[in-house]
Amino acid sequence: MNLFPYILGPVWVLDVTLTSDGHTIAAWRCKMGGEPQQTVYDAAAVAKGVAVVTVSGHGTIVKPADSQLAARVRDDRATFLWSEHDGRIAFVRRERLQGMLTELSEAGIHPQRIEVSAPPDAAARKLLAGLGWRQLLRPTAEGSSLAQAVVRRAALPVLGLFLCLLAANAAVAPSLNTRRQTLQKELSARERTASTAADATDRQRALLAEFSARPAVSRAVVCDRIAEAVPAQAVLTRLAVEPLTMRFEAGKPLQRQERTAVVAGTAPAAGDVSTFVERLAGAACCRTVRLTNVERERDAERLVFRIEIGL
Repeated sequence: MNLFPYILGPVWVLDVTLTSDGHTIAAWRCKMGGEPQQTVYDAAAVAKGVAVVTVSGHGTIVKPADSQLAARVRDDRATFLWSEHDGRIAFVRRERLQGMLTELSEAGIHPQRIEVSAPPDAAARKLLAGLGWRQLLRPTAEGSSLAQAVVRRAALPVLGLFLCLLAANAAVAPSLNTRRQTLQKELSARERTASTAADATDRQRALLAEFSARPAVSRAVVCDRIAEAVPAQAVLTRLAVEPLTMRFEAGKPLQRQERTAVVAGTAPAAGDVSTFVERLAGAACCRTVRLTNVERERDAERLVFRIEIGL
């Protein structure tokens, strides 16, 4: 689809009538599919638009298109300028147009097309039908003039389009920002959940690895040595090797008392507790022995003790 007729709008048709000593110019404004409207010739206004020139009058000749003279005109493109319509050819010598073209060029008018003895509406239709986007790139005065006219005509619609986009953006932006903030909050919550799950998984793996690692001294050997050191009168109520600590915090991994054994029990006399501590201190697997608690049971004659052993 050719968009030029819609972008350019009305085009100027300069109807040049050649005389024996010069020329006259009449201006027409032509719309695509409309009737041409004659107006006052204003060179400054025409220079801002797109113009086509139609030439008639003194020096123009019309002949049948199949005549020998028509064939000679077509073969001499450097001398003649011609147009064909309705089975006839109208031509004029190019030198007859030099004064008119110079005058238009000095006024900043660079016609895109020159027709000979053509009505204004026909000249405008040929111009609009023959325009293409490549003509905007021509390194000529005509190409530059056409490009400037397109920019002038398209500037206002493009500006209006941008204003509409800005208005639409201003109307839609609050809801989009609200939606974006909601999505960001949801994404942050998901990331925190995933991070927490990953941390919990890492803590579980670390704890499992700690319990799966082989201790420096076999737990069975430790238990045997502790059992051998128990006096006959003492009774053990607890024997734990590297037990979990009694302190638990939310979001933190479980902790154990590494290289530590805890022994608790009862004995009838303090001497039995002392004997137990001395035997443990002499055992090969015990680095340190510490009596952390000893007290007498209520309404009983036995002592309750607790010992921590460093392995």
